[in-house]
Amino acid sequence: MFYKLATRDLIFFVLLFVLWQWLAPLSAEQGLMGDFIGVALGGLMALAFYLTHEWGHVLGGILGRSHMSAASDPKAISLFIYHSEGNSKPQFMLMSFGGFLATACLVWFSYTLLPADLFASRIAQGFTLVQVFLALVLEMPLVMWALFAKKLPPIDSPMDKATIANLLSKNN
Repeated sequence: MFYKLATRDLIFFVLLFVLWQWLAPLSAEQGLMGDFIGVALGGLMALAFYLTHEWGHVLGGILGRSHMSAASDPKAISLFIYHSEGNSKPQFMLMSFGGFLATACLVWFSYTLLPADLFASRIAQGFTLVQVFLALVLEMPLVMWALFAKKLPPIDSPMDKATIANLLSKNN
């Protein structure tokens, strides 16, 4: 189920580690090549940070024994499909907390372990802050919904046309 995605991401993380060790010091140099390497490696690190955030959600969901499934398309924006209708509020909170905890660890990693003198590090740190912003803007409202509403937010759950039409009619 998640094994293919985990294998894909583990290979990506190992390749990124090797590239970082080899090329990141060059991002400290002034000029086009240093800037290009910094942006490229920082961007790849941003992708790794996003994947880490998603795996935090997955691990939180697994710990909470949530009903969820791996994304069928390896290019999907999310690693998993969370089936809201089959889960409780505590399960949803644990799944959500996993992503937030992973992001908090990434902020710590970015600002304590990445070398401050590298342009690639500063790009990665900037993306870390963007990720925090997106988590607050996109995910925190779902957590608030789950805390105060009777039902969990209908995230990632497959909806039929009638359900979508019903939701749209309520919003108009």
